[in-house]
Amino acid sequence: MSAAIGKDSALLEVLGTLPEKFVVDFANGIDVSRDHIAVQRQRTGMFDRLCDGFTGKGQRRQIEVNASLADGVAGSLSWLTELTGSLAKSNLAISRVKQRVVMLQGTLTEVAVHAGNTREQLQQLEQHLNRRADGFEHELVRIDMVQRAGIHLDLVLSKWQSGVFAHLPLAGRCYAALEELRWGAFGDFYRNTAAVQRSSHLELLRHRALGQLAADARVAGSDRIDTTGWLSTTESVRSADLEEGLAYLGDWATAERAPFVFAAANVPYDLPMLLPRRCSAERLAGALVAEVFDGAEA
Repeated sequence: MSAAIGKDSALLEVLGTLPEKFVVDFANGIDVSRDHIAVQRQRTGMFDRLCDGFTGKGQRRQIEVNASLADGVAGSLSWLTELTGSLAKSNLAISRVKQRVVMLQGTLTEVAVHAGNTREQLQQLEQHLNRRADGFEHELVRIDMVQRAGIHLDLVLSKWQSGVFAHLPLAGRCYAALEELRWGAFGDFYRNTAAVQRSSHLELLRHRALGQLAADARVAGSDRIDTTGWLSTTESVRSADLEEGLAYLGDWATAERAPFVFAAANVPYDLPMLLPRRCSAERLAGALVAEVFDGAEA
């Protein structure tokens, strides 16, 4: 990992799913029909910063990367293959990249100007992703998903309880924990089991999240406090990098579709209309769990 990301090791320690999301966004930015990558025109500087860090190792390497990307889709696919192997560790990330590769192959059939080697690159990448996905599937069969989900839940909640998320607002701490669960073993369990099987795990997650939220806020779980209290943090512990990283993780949420996640990830000056002005830890935890595991997965 490059110096650019090395200096942000604290950021990646807290928001460990940033590499997974970055790989998926990188794949979604490749545009075969226009023979270039879009480089996420609507993203903030966080994507560019991650791109520089994950793809560059020193100035000379970065120059080569820039030249490769400038050459078009061939260079983009080469870097996607490398990044997928080094950064994408979760089943969710692999499956999302696979979906994008299938879409790119469909686009290629409509674009006659591309050389055969581009088509071959896509085929090789698909085979690589299929092998990775098959490995995940075999692993999920071999190891009981319920046990893995429970262990993952314990690890993430212990991470929260130990103070790793302490530089984030209260609602942001809960959201960061939920995203880590969604992208890992707990999320695999959620997506691969029936609703009746996963309901008890979601209920346990809601209870533990509201308990930790209440403990952090030093209130009872049913106490309703001003919603801005859940979204604010003191200047002494504020971290602009963490706030930007959290906003990047939550860029899928809108004020209408997922108001609690939108507010937790972005801390807007004007609260969404659908967000209550006073809220309890019980209400906040329940809404965030529902929006992350129902809204983001939709």
